[in-house]
Amino acid sequence: MWCEKMNNEKKSSVSKTVTVTAVERPARKLILLRSARAHHFGTFCEEKDCEWLDVLNAIPEKMDTVALCCTWPSSINPGTDGGTVAAGVEVPADYNKPLPAGYEIIDLPPCVMLYFEGEPFANENDWSEAMSIGWSAMENYDLARHGWLPAPELAPRFNFGADPKIGQRNAMPVRKAK
Repeated sequence: MWCEKMNNEKKSSVSKTVTVTAVERPARKLILLRSARAHHFGTFCEEKDCEWLDVLNAIPEKMDTVALCCTWPSSINPGTDGGTVAAGVEVPADYNKPLPAGYEIIDLPPCVMLYFEGEPFANENDWSEAMSIGWSAMENYDLARHGWLPAPELAPRFNFGADPKIGQRNAMPVRKAK
């Protein structure tokens, strides 16, 4: 009976394999556009439109791809409704060029980031499923078992999105457990 159930389940083009890699990040800066009330990509785009992607992608000094920076206390603007996401891109610590209107820059200390990366997938319409698998892997990862503690005071969590050619990618700051 369970074989019949397995055969009737939807076949997904998205692999559930997620690779976790610890990467030492240097001191750097984060150029960001904060939200007033957004808590995920959809509400961020409703609030800010999607122009921020072009603005941040145009910064030649960026150290990685553009990301949503998620759920860290400094992302909440005083006097707002408590948005917990911002759009941002990391740049070298010595970056000192003018910022686009509405953007700000903050310093990020050196830290270890755990990158959670899913495999490429065939159907571009499966990006939501790929993101869900990545977020689930990050939320359920046993940090302590692998000698880590969460370190949200060092940096935000980054959501780099999902693309069929490269898969999905997220990152979170951690520190060694003592």
